[in-house]
Amino acid sequence: MSVVGRVRDDLAARGLLDGLPAAFLAGVTRFATPPAAELDTLRTAAGDLAARLAAGEAGDDDLPLITRVAYVAGHGGLLAAHGVRTPSYDVLGSYRDNLTTPVGPQLEERPRAGDRRWRVLGRDVGFPLGVPACVLNGGEEWVRFHARNGFSVLTYKTVRSRAHQPNVQPNWTFAPRPPADVVVSDPWDWMAPGSPDVSTVNSFGVPSPAPEEWMPDLERSLAAVDADQLLLVSVMGEGEGTGLVDDFAQVAGMAQEAGAPVVELNLSCPNTLSSSPDGVKPPLCLDADATLAVVEGVRRALDDRTGLVAKLSWLDEPGLAALVPRLAPLVDGVAGINTLQSRVVRSDGEPTFPGRALAGLSGAAARDAALDLTRRLVGLRETGGHRFDVLAMGGVTDVASFAALFEAGADAVQSASGAFADPFLARDCIAALGDTLPRSVPR
Repeated sequence: MSVVGRVRDDLAARGLLDGLPAAFLAGVTRFATPPAAELDTLRTAAGDLAARLAAGEAGDDDLPLITRVAYVAGHGGLLAAHGVRTPSYDVLGSYRDNLTTPVGPQLEERPRAGDRRWRVLGRDVGFPLGVPACVLNGGEEWVRFHARNGFSVLTYKTVRSRAHQPNVQPNWTFAPRPPADVVVSDPWDWMAPGSPDVSTVNSFGVPSPAPEEWMPDLERSLAAVDADQLLLVSVMGEGEGTGLVDDFAQVAGMAQEAGAPVVELNLSCPNTLSSSPDGVKPPLCLDADATLAVVEGVRRALDDRTGLVAKLSWLDEPGLAALVPRLAPLVDGVAGINTLQSRVVRSDGEPTFPGRALAGLSGAAARDAALDLTRRLVGLRETGGHRFDVLAMGGVTDVASFAALFEAGADAVQSASGAFADPFLARDCIAALGDTLPRSVPR
């Protein structure tokens, strides 16, 4: 039986077919209502699809629409059970609900590049592709999910010294329009899973459970990855001056105590709330002196055995050239880029994320910026004789975009929007490049 047939039978067996159009429209209008003409088009498409499914007349050509309708209707897990490429995070659900429930498809066996290994931050990994610090690595179940799907360089979502709540929803939307000075993204927008052109915008803030929750979860997450997979831990402090440095050092120490082999400093978040007119702060790494103070303070606080990575946002040429020589002696790696802080509105001109004019743009729209920063980082490493590893991310949505960052000199590559929209991304990269990707270590 075809995938469409299996999905249809499952929807029918659960009594979901009749209510599918209404559930889809409830999802479409969850955070805002499309213009009347667009809403009518979506209503008609969902109704006609449900009728074809009920009559047994839906075919393979209907799978893209089935995927959209079922996912938005809240049935992403049903799609995943039948191996359908579907986004792994439920953008209509709460951050807390998503912490323990990836809704994307999981492979029965982890894909591997034979016995080949690549050296990343002093460890040998099965393939140099992973998922960065974000909600896609918010807890043990997410780490298990991505490790099983072949992502081998994972960064546990940013944790803090006290609990922080996420920004109000919506938190994550697709951005299908060409990038511009102002990003237009509606909460009901959609891009097909597996599309290399996928872009998204997000505004989660930097939520974190309390240490008494995340520390034991981190211990379990570290135990969940294989010996040839690496789990870093992202940390972030708060405060001003020495208070900021001390808080970064405290939470880094907590991560080390929980067993983290490598701590990544989140110096680049574009979504931290503030009382400014835009509602958010600029990334910390734009202030070189504050950045160096944090890195120096954390390096002093950690054991020598614990690796240290600094995560940066996109920096212009003078800014990066001034920062890297000061940063290099203190760290084992530099990661970048984070999402691009952008002004984001709906198609009616209202903010996509109420109360926050700025949010983080990622996916294909960030690809050129990521390549630019990676090439400059690698160049500064070579000309300065530095020894830090480069963890590159931004715009990795398919095999070609992974290869581009690796060929630019990155030691490992990570993907957020790409991994969200296509949980099979690592499998595809391993299948295409596992036998030929250069710079593997002798065994």
